[in-house]
Amino acid sequence: MAEIVMAYSASHAPMMAADPKSAPPEKAARFFGALETVRNQARERCIQAVVMISGEHFTNFFLDNLPQVCVGVGESHVGPVEKWLGIECTVVPGAPDLANAILAGNIADGFQPALSHKVVADHGFMTVFHELDPSMTLPLVPIVMNCTTPPLMTLRHVWNYGVSVGKAIRAFQGLERVAIVGSGGLSHFIGEPRVGDIDEEFDRWFLSQLEKPDLGDLLDMDNDELMIAGNGTGEVRAWVAVAGAMQGAKATALNYEAIYEWINGMGVISYEPG
Repeated sequence: MAEIVMAYSASHAPMMAADPKSAPPEKAARFFGALETVRNQARERCIQAVVMISGEHFTNFFLDNLPQVCVGVGESHVGPVEKWLGIECTVVPGAPDLANAILAGNIADGFQPALSHKVVADHGFMTVFHELDPSMTLPLVPIVMNCTTPPLMTLRHVWNYGVSVGKAIRAFQGLERVAIVGSGGLSHFIGEPRVGDIDEEFDRWFLSQLEKPDLGDLLDMDNDELMIAGNGTGEVRAWVAVAGAMQGAKATALNYEAIYEWINGMGVISYEPG
């Protein structure tokens, strides 16, 4: 059976790839240093596949068809689609057997995710994936999550979904060493007058809650309260899903930087596998 031998969540922001030097050098160095730490862990632990959860940016879906969750079961995934991102568009191998096992496990647990053989991996996936594997050759299972468009899953609902994903990975017999990654957030505002604002207090509180074994008060936060920290902040659902997959594992925030030049709170949190 497979083991989840590494797990982490990281912020994604287009500017971290498109113009990384636009950030204050010391902040960028600390943030990318945290990503280097998890990249080295992946190499040391000989990761065979990556399950990554990220938010939908109307790349794969729109209002005429917007599932809460979609599991990418394809043989490969193309990305990124943003030509200005500074990451070469490539074909990333999929892990369809693992993806289908996750899908089946989710359905057995009462969830009803969509599936797609043609998930397009946009900046939400590729900024973080490229930092994990610059060669972009690790097999990837993308899980696309609605993080911004009501009605939305609550944080508790998302955590329960992550529990299901973790269980399905661990029951899979086709691989031995799998990583699970959350990509998105932290606090930020999109397409509104407050674009560029960062709720540093929320970001630090959020990370501190993830570090608690029971996630503290986090799972009781309702969707309206979460929106106060920014209409893009809902992407932290991906982080909460990873926490669900790693329930009981010790979580440590490796870094947090409020990088206003990237209009985003940037952080990395890592889990010690059980």
